[in-house]
Parts: sequence; structure tokens; C-alpha cells
Amino acid sequence: WSNQAIFNDQGAVVEILSVGNDTTQRRQAEEALQRSEAKFRTIFENSQVGIFRTRLSDGLLLDANQRHANLFGFDSPEEIIGLEHATDYYVNPSDRQQFLELLKRDREVRSYEAQMRKRDGTVFWVLFSSYLNAADGYIEGVIADISDRKQAEEALQRSEAKFRAIFENSQVGIFRTRLSDGLILNANQRLANLLGFDSPEEIIGEHCVGYFVTPSDHQQSIEVLKRDGEVRSYEVQMRKRDGTLFWGLSSSYLNADDDYIEGVIADISDRKQAEAALQASEAELRALFSAIPDPLCIFTAKGQLVCTIKGKPSYGESHREKYIGKTLHQLHAKEQADEFLSYIQQVLRTQQVLTVEYSEWIAGREIWFSARIAPIRHEQVIWLARDITLQKQAEAASILEERNRMAREIHDTLAQIFTGIIIHARSASNKVTVAPEKAQTLLTQVLDLARSGLTEARRSVEALRRPYLLENGNLQDALRRLAAQLDSSLTTQVVYEVIGTTYPLSSDLENNLFRIGQEALTNAIKHAKAHEIRIELVYKPTQCSLRIKDDGQGFEVENQAMRNGFGLIGMTERAERIRAELKIQSNLGQGTEIMVSIDRE
Repeated sequence: WSNQAIFNDQGAVVEILSVGNDTTQRRQAEEALQRSEAKFRTIFENSQVGIFRTRLSDGLLLDANQRHANLFGFDSPEEIIGLEHATDYYVNPSDRQQFLELLKRDREVRSYEAQMRKRDGTVFWVLFSSYLNAADGYIEGVIADISDRKQAEEALQRSEAKFRAIFENSQVGIFRTRLSDGLILNANQRLANLLGFDSPEEIIGEHCVGYFVTPSDHQQSIEVLKRDGEVRSYEVQMRKRDGTLFWGLSSSYLNADDDYIEGVIADISDRKQAEAALQASEAELRALFSAIPDPLCIFTAKGQLVCTIKGKPSYGESHREKYIGKTLHQLHAKEQADEFLSYIQQVLRTQQVLTVEYSEWIAGREIWFSARIAPIRHEQVIWLARDITLQKQAEAASILEERNRMAREIHDTLAQIFTGIIIHARSASNKVTVAPEKAQTLLTQVLDLARSGLTEARRSVEALRRPYLLENGNLQDALRRLAAQLDSSLTTQVVYEVIGTTYPLSSDLENNLFRIGQEALTNAIKHAKAHEIRIELVYKPTQCSLRIKDDGQGFEVENQAMRNGFGLIGMTERAERIRAELKIQSNLGQGTEIMVSIDRE
């Protein structure tokens, strides 16, 4: 424009300026719109959710972004736009129909979940929201893949179902109680049964404090919960609805923010009873061990001393602790340690109890022990040793006594007989030529003495053995056979009777009782001149007695010469050896009764 034109026509200038201003504003608006469209296009193309536009009438896809294409298994939006109907991608076509009905009714649908299918058939879950433009006949919306969330929800549902099954079928009681007053908010079937109810519904709303035998136990657990946030393995005595007491083991967790306690409880009444029984058994066992006078040790398979009760005598009572952990070779000489170790290994190999005898020199004296070695678990043995020194000394004295007795018997019988044989034989030798008849008489006497000596020798040998009548039977049968033999060979009547119910005695007791009876019968036959001899074997519940009674001439019991002559000393010695009671009753002209009694073993 020229200056003249401007000045000449002000109206024209104003109009031209107005048109210029409108053009500028429109250009600015277009530029803003372009920027907005570019921004939207960027969002549209790069969105992490699918964006789409479909035709309402048939579901034809009119527009879509890259994410939408990828969701359905395509590489680009161009592959899917106009080529497929949206209804083809619904796993359940009814979901599409339901969605359209909601959209037509409300003009929009928010957070609608449906199961869709990709181009390759893969099924996935989506969440979409849509808006209906009824005037133009299309639907716009966004869609997101929520498969991961749905899988998590399904896993959570399975977990909840699993937890519910565990909760309902658990063999321990599960509970939730209110912290403030102990009100039971939730419980499973097991808890209801523990407290004597048929179902959880009966117990929910009850106050748990009333089921504690000692209310202070509940208060104490609350204090620990407030301090530590949890209580583990808390033992408490509870009461059922009917008053029955039981022991519970409880663990709890405090949720202070929501004012409740969650926990579990198990019935441990059987365990508590077993513990009480075990404690009683252990106390009894300790008392038993304390009462045992014999030392007891435990050794390993390698001969290591694990523990000792009362101490092994050779280890010493006051210093026994210092021997714990040492081996047999550290405690004994090698030869004896090897012997002891062989005993241990034999017991562990055979799993049989072994009894052995051995001696040790302690404080300058030889001490004898009898040990019982028994296997126990963990390849260990119990070694129980008893001091048998006095018994060994008694056995040695008994052997010496028996030797002396045999020496006396040989001296009093065989030696005298052989002396008589020598004297008579010498006399006969001197008279063979001068007095043949006298010599013959002497030789006859020599023969009689030899026979007598042979008999005595045999008797002495028999005395060292178990009586032959006992070798194949018991005491009552042996006495019966002896009585029958005597009764058939004597004019004196021998009567035998067994009284009471018989029971077995040890071999030593039967031997000595038989010998006493045999001696008593021999004495009665030789000296009593009786018409009848009675043998009675009496079995009482706690005592066995043998009685030999005759109706002969009797004798004065106090007459020492008669006692020696009748062999009563031998019977007395035998009775003392087996700790039996021997009674002798006799008077001149009134017969004799000998009775020996022994306590039942």
C-alpha cells in the first residue's frame, strides 16, 4: 500500500487491517491445532495402551494405534484396520453383545474385562473403556492387556482357596481375637472342637479369657505380645466348655494397628502326660541307680569312658569326673585293657549280655569283680561291676575245707583199711608155713578189708559227683527210687510221701538235700532198729522241707559221741552250706526225727 492511499481512505485501511488480523489469528489457531494434533498423534502412536475406533454397526476397525495392533498379534496398524471385524477377536461373543448393550444404554463403558484372542489364537485378558458417538456411528476407546494381573488374581484366588482349605481342615486350632477384650473374631473347626464346640459359629463372639484355667496366663501372653510383637511355643492349660482340662501349645502374632491377635494352638495333653510319665520314670530310675551299691559305667565301642555312676572302684568315687573321656588303655595296663575291649566288642557284635569275672590290684589288695556288660544304643555298653572278693575268698575257703574233709575221710577210711590190709597180710605171710589155717583166715580178712576199701573208695568218688539217682531226674523222683530200693532189700518198711505242689530247686540245693536224706536213712537203717521209716518231702509256698522219721530206739541228741558216730556233723555242715535249718529230735526208746528246711529261691 502507498501512503496516499492510506491517508485518502481511512475506512479502506481499517478494513484491510481487520482482514489481516483475522488471517493472523486463523493461522495461529491452525498452527496450535497442528501442534495439538502432532502431540495427540505422538501420544496415539506411542501409547502403552491400545487406542481404537470401530464402527458401531458391524464392529469394523476404523483406526488403531501401534499398541492395539501389537496386542492382537500384528506388526502395524495398517494390517488390522479395515481387514477384521472386532467381534472375531472375542473368545466369548456374548461379551461383545453385553458390552454394546451397556454402551447404548450409558453412552460409555468403563473398566470392562473380557477375554480376547490374538491372530495366532493366543488367549489373553483385556481391560478397556469406550465412548459411543451415536451421531457418527462409531465407538472410540482404549484397551490394555491385563493377563498378568488376571493370572495374579487367579493365583491369589487359588492361594486363598488353599489357605481356606488349610484353615478349615487344619489339625491345629487357628484363631483371631480382639486385643482389647479377647473377643474371638474368627476360628476354624479344630479350635471349636478343642474348646468343646461343634462348629466355629458357636465360638465366634465368645471371650477367650474364660477358657484359660489361670487368667494370669492370658495376661502374661498379652504382655509378651505387646513387648515383642509375637509369642512362640507358649504352653498353657485350657478348659473346654464342659470343664475338661487340657494343655495347649500356642504361637501368636500381634496386629496392633487393627487391634487383633492371630495365632494357632495345638492340644499337647498327650505330650504333657508322656513328659510327666517320663519324669516319673527318670526319677524312679535315678532312685534305682542311687540304690544300686554296684558301680556302673558306660563305654563306647572304642573303650572310651562316657559316664560313670558312683564310680568304678578302681577309678575312685571322689575323683571319678577326671576319668570321663579316657580310654581303657589310659586307665589300665595294656593286657587288661585289651581284654576289657574284647568284651565290649563281643557284646556289641552279638548284642547279648556278657558276664565276666576279673581282678584288679587296688591299694595293695587283689579285688575281684563280676561284671555284666550289656549293649545299649549308639554303639555303647553298660558295664555293671560287683565286688565279689568276699565270695571268692569264701569259695577258696570252701575248696580248702572240702580238701580237708576229703583228707580226713581218706585218713579215717581208706588209710585205716590199707593199714589193716598190710598188717593182716604180714601176719598171714608169717603163718603160711607154720599155721596154714590161720594164714587162710587172715587172707580172708585181707580180702574183706580190700572189698571194704573199694566200697569206700567208690563212695568217696560218688561224693564228688551229683548223686546218680539225681542225674536223670529231680529230687522227689530220686528220693522215691532210693526209698523203693531200700524197701525191697530191708525188713524195715520204708514209706515215702510228697506233700504239696512241687516246684524246682537249684541243682546245689537238691544235691545237698538228697545227701542229707541219704545220710539220715543210712543212720536209721544202721542204728535205729526201726520197724518203719517215713520219708516226707513237703512243698510249701515259701519253704521246702525234708523229714526222715523212724520208730526205732532213738538216742540222746546231746551225747556228742552219738552225734559223731551217727554222721550228724556231715549233715550239719551240708545244711549250713545251703543255709538250711536242720532240726534233730530223738529220745531213747521214742525214735528219731530229722528235718531240714530251706527257703524257696
